[in-house]
Amino acid sequence: MTKSPSVATQANDMIDMRAALADGRTTPAALVERAIERADAANAQLNFIAWPAFERARAQAREPRTGALAGIPTLIKDMIDEKDMPASWGANVLRDHVARQDGPYTMAIADAGPISIARSTMPELGLNVATESPLTGPTRNPWSLDHAPGGSSGGGSAAVAAGVVPVAHASDGLGSIRHGAAPCGLVGLKPSRGRNIGDEAMHGFTDLGVNGCVSRTVRDSAAWLEATQTRDPGAAFAPVPLVTEAIDSGLRIHCHATVMRTGAGPDAGVARVFAETVHLLERLGHSVCDGRLPFDGPDTIAALNSFIEGRFTRQLDVLAAHIGIPITPADLEYRSATLVAAGKLIDDARFAGATRAMERAAIAYLAGFETFDIWMTPTFSTEIVRIGVFGPDGAWQDQRDHLVDYAGYCWIDNFAGTPAISLPMGFSDTGLPIGIQFATRPGGEALLLALAHQLEAAVQWWRRTPPIWFGGNIA
Repeated sequence: MTKSPSVATQANDMIDMRAALADGRTTPAALVERAIERADAANAQLNFIAWPAFERARAQAREPRTGALAGIPTLIKDMIDEKDMPASWGANVLRDHVARQDGPYTMAIADAGPISIARSTMPELGLNVATESPLTGPTRNPWSLDHAPGGSSGGGSAAVAAGVVPVAHASDGLGSIRHGAAPCGLVGLKPSRGRNIGDEAMHGFTDLGVNGCVSRTVRDSAAWLEATQTRDPGAAFAPVPLVTEAIDSGLRIHCHATVMRTGAGPDAGVARVFAETVHLLERLGHSVCDGRLPFDGPDTIAALNSFIEGRFTRQLDVLAAHIGIPITPADLEYRSATLVAAGKLIDDARFAGATRAMERAAIAYLAGFETFDIWMTPTFSTEIVRIGVFGPDGAWQDQRDHLVDYAGYCWIDNFAGTPAISLPMGFSDTGLPIGIQFATRPGGEALLLALAHQLEAAVQWWRRTPPIWFGGNIA
């Protein structure tokens, strides 16, 4: 049984830190040093650090910094390249890989000004909704050490939830920002395809991966997005302004909680929080109705599984060539190796058919936003899973159906390119966070953030802190 959450009296988030810096009440060096102290203490219990960067962070904190987020301590997920830092993607085979240059989104973060104190843990090659790998071992959830913090952005999520840093970089290929935020009681915004620096050329349905952050407050996620988005004249969307206000008009919200593969409902705790959220939205003046899934659930999930298996197997050699390190199934954890074996059974014709099915599903989903503003689902179908349920020693085929039933609400927004946000709307009967997801049409991040501000004002989730908590005073 988990402990009841305690209550914070001040957000102590990134925006509070920026105000303290502006007022001269603290310095970047003090913020970074305090974050390092917290990281050392928290990591012993949670294991969210893949590669520390403490000395580099201290040196950067002593130098003048510019940008909207200048001087704020953060973490960068062990996926995007940082020059002269390990970039292992959670994989033993890549443990000696050191990036030769910064990736585009790394440069966007640097230009915004925050200081990364470490690279955060992730599951091997980002292929899981739990952050467990042979390279780093399991990362644990500060709400309950027996439970997973989600994945693949689980390391940064655990650190933010524990109050180590106010905000952390995250990425999302089939739900990973949202899948990290929900188990840890955080805000997780997946931006639109083409929104960010480095994504300007992303236009296709299978351009799935985007970057963003996880945070404890909506205003932190809004500030991170505003500071790191592309302003290229040829970008898919005009820049999102800094969203600071709650929405003041009613929205048309379609809600759908049924598990796609089976047609079953979510578990009792998730169903309760989902219903409570519907009632809150109605009290706030929104029109909420049941939404029909715009495609056949079981058939589309079958195609999704074929796509995932076929794509991973085909891209493994591409990743190895990009990094310059050979990767064979023998180099991978058992779970990943069995996923490769499954992918080898997907011939080109079947893979092409699965890809077409994903495109049809995305087109049907996008068409729905002509008649409603928001698509609402749970983020997960059940209370968050325990460590080991999706562990690296299990076979992919044995985990696949459970995983897609558990986490199968989020993937459609990656194919459709739509923005989506997971918000911590309540707790299970055992005191574990439950996230509810909201999505809208491409380019609609401002609408999602305005709705999120409204819900946050009503729920005040930032006041809830987990049993493993190292936050408190800003410096």
